[in-house]
Amino acid sequence: MPTSGHRSSRNFAVVSTRRIWSRSEKRQIVDEASVPGVNVSAVARRHGVAQSLLYRWRKDAATEDGDKTPLFVPVALPAPQPTPVTDVSVRAASLIEIVLAGGRTVRVGSDVDPQALARIVAALEAQA
Repeated sequence: MPTSGHRSSRNFAVVSTRRIWSRSEKRQIVDEASVPGVNVSAVARRHGVAQSLLYRWRKDAATEDGDKTPLFVPVALPAPQPTPVTDVSVRAASLIEIVLAGGRTVRVGSDVDPQALARIVAALEAQA
């Protein structure tokens, strides 16, 4: 015989107060709460569901239905165009610089047509 304390037989039953909702019940409640202009809190109270649980059901339903917006959107970039390899020092070395009488400067590439260059210089000197 125990001398002190409460004597327990350790026989007890656990009663769950958690309600298990069927998929069709969840869908019906989510559909009701998804109508534009409906008060979600009122729908949750009417069905005895926590508002946070109803929002979770809505999120889960959207994910199952494929309504989830993708996080990344594919982007197509145009193919890069080949650029001619030109060294700045080579390009600078191939320039011809002509200083005209009025202080104007003409810079042309070494591949310029000499007759066209003569016409341009003559026209520029005529303006001075």
